[in-house]
Amino acid sequence: MSRQHPLRAITFDAAGTLIRVAEPVAEIYARLAREHGAELSPEALDAGFRKVFADMPPMAFEERDPAVLIRCERDWWRDLVTRVIQQAGQVAAFDAYFDALFNYYADGHAWRAYPEAHAALQSARQRGLRIAVVSNFDSRLPPILRTLGLAQQVDAVVYSTGCGAAKPDPRIFQHALQALDTSAEAALHVGDNLKADYHGALAAGMRALHLERRAGARPGSIPTIRHLGEIAPRLD
Repeated sequence: MSRQHPLRAITFDAAGTLIRVAEPVAEIYARLAREHGAELSPEALDAGFRKVFADMPPMAFEERDPAVLIRCERDWWRDLVTRVIQQAGQVAAFDAYFDALFNYYADGHAWRAYPEAHAALQSARQRGLRIAVVSNFDSRLPPILRTLGLAQQVDAVVYSTGCGAAKPDPRIFQHALQALDTSAEAALHVGDNLKADYHGALAAGMRALHLERRAGARPGSIPTIRHLGEIAPRLD
């Protein structure tokens, strides 16, 4: 790391970096559909989710009133689920189905911390670094992280609907830097999405590491790690 600007803080993406879903999304969508009287193909749901999620607008809103913001979050996800289901069939009891899905992913038990996540956060703390989670997520994220024991290991949790900006927008990183009372030059971001995390952090003036968990993927010239346990040597 740069000797001109000693590292004082590190930020992490959430989903795909620190945490993952406990079961494949398509299987949950199909299982809950069966509970609501519909048979949907997990394969069609998987393809539909990947396509629709990639096409969705940023998960960020100008609204700051908490009650209205929660409605905006639900509307965003309702639009996504509606379009995903259209790729696979239909669910007659859609309102109840959507509520079940939304509540399912609000429960921390629907998620898992990656095996090395806790140790990576502990390692950063032992080096005296301030730590934040910076994620394109909604207000369900903080309680999820608390359930998984991760929120207790960080100084701030910054999510896109809570600050009105989604990665790669530099503003979400700026919110995190402000929360950590740290300059961009003294901070490092780690995440699994090249555009949102790596290039977004660079655009905000931070240093960045790309996390690529897929076996066989070639990192090229971009500084890349395969798992969070590889961060510590780079800090040293």
